[in-house]
Amino acid sequence: MRATPRAPARSLRRDRRERQERQERGSVSLWVVIFAFVTMVLLTLLVDGGQVMIAKSQAADIAEQAARAAADDIAPAALRNGQVAIAGGACDQTGPAAGVISTYAKGVGTDVTQFKCLPGTDPGGAPDVTVTVWATVAPAISAGAFGQFDFHVSETAYLACGTATQVVAC
Repeated sequence: MRATPRAPARSLRRDRRERQERQERGSVSLWVVIFAFVTMVLLTLLVDGGQVMIAKSQAADIAEQAARAAADDIAPAALRNGQVAIAGGACDQTGPAAGVISTYAKGVGTDVTQFKCLPGTDPGGAPDVTVTVWATVAPAISAGAFGQFDFHVSETAYLACGTATQVVAC
């Protein structure tokens, strides 16, 4: 019986390596596509999340300035009687709070509308005004998953009487 000739070891290793290369062909391309997709999703979340954080900060600034404007609107008739009170029209649609909201909203580019404006008194008896604004932000990169971001922010301003060193309730 005659023995079959054995193939050299190098030839077997080369054949095995070629088979593995054929099986793995395109695996790097698949990895690159998956990595690019994940990177784009994370980039979208990062950009839109940052935009929402900036819009919330701008909405809080607008609400704070509107509350200050409304609190600064002192009723002259009450002042003549020795009382300090916020004017009744401070929170109207034509009042100072609404004017500040529309002016500032145009300047910062955030879609902000007045939701509530409530004059009241704080526990110490000082007049105050709480302004709540509603803000809407459209995503910078519309991926279809998010429509728009809606949120509200409230800020309160107090009317204080006195001097710079001694503040008392009015």
